[in-house]
Amino acid sequence: MAVSQNVLARAPVARHSRVTPQWLTGYALAAPALLLMLVIFLYPLGHSFVMSFFRWDLNTAESPFVGLGNYLDLFTGSSFMQTLRNQVVFTVASLVIEVVGGMAIAVLLNSKLRGLRPARTLLLIPPMVAPAVVGLNFRWLFNEQYGLIDATLVRLGLPAIPWLSDPGWALVSVIIANAWQNTPLLVLLFLAGLQAIPREPLEAAAVDGASAWRTFWAIVLPLMRPVVVIALMIRIIDLFRTFDVVWLMTQGGPGNASNLLTVEAYKLAFQSVDFGHAAAVSYVALVLSLIVLALLYGIPRLTARRAATWQN
Repeated sequence: MAVSQNVLARAPVARHSRVTPQWLTGYALAAPALLLMLVIFLYPLGHSFVMSFFRWDLNTAESPFVGLGNYLDLFTGSSFMQTLRNQVVFTVASLVIEVVGGMAIAVLLNSKLRGLRPARTLLLIPPMVAPAVVGLNFRWLFNEQYGLIDATLVRLGLPAIPWLSDPGWALVSVIIANAWQNTPLLVLLFLAGLQAIPREPLEAAAVDGASAWRTFWAIVLPLMRPVVVIALMIRIIDLFRTFDVVWLMTQGGPGNASNLLTVEAYKLAFQSVDFGHAAAVSYVALVLSLIVLALLYGIPRLTARRAATWQN
């Protein structure tokens, strides 16, 4: 009984002892920066979210509350649905090209072939170029009259391709330009992951006579899974906010053929001065990207948990 009373008497003292003057000093010093970051981050996010529920059109003096009206207008219109399809095609195609191509180049650079060291240096150039410069350069390269790509095709006896003026090719040209700039970034990530793989399982596979293809699928790729997931998450976030390259190459055209969600939001906000619908488009893009990221992060964990349950 005496022991329990002593423990109860000491417990509040132990709880209060966690808050030390050093902690208070640290919080006091960090508070202005934290408060500033919260205001900078949360205020625009919250203000645009509120804006998406109002008919915020600068062409009219009033801004009535419309609830989900802006979102319903988007999903009942054919133009936005085509933009949504473009965004899905652009995201999936870019991920396939960048991840598969990036992994193939990283495996090649990780090999012991001679003459590959300069290629590692050259890989740093595309990510260092500003997206606006990439968009302008590829707009000239894909020009039908004096572009280098069509001139090369004609020299080879092939027909010229209307890259930027044909609705079927406009989105393809944007995907190519975007992949050119961002694939080297994934190559560098994958190359770092490949060089961190322990040598023992690879040497054991070589002793067992496993082919290079079998070693890659059975050992290298499973060990590279965390790096691949991080690379996918980075690129999905970036692909849902791609704007510069698309705007400078096609401005979402011809028609609506290469329009993406960011371009649509820009057109609504700064050309149609319809900030309510523009905010709704931005939040649709945000929610879609969060859903994809949640699936990407959650499905492997759920699969691993079920596998562990079955094994037990």
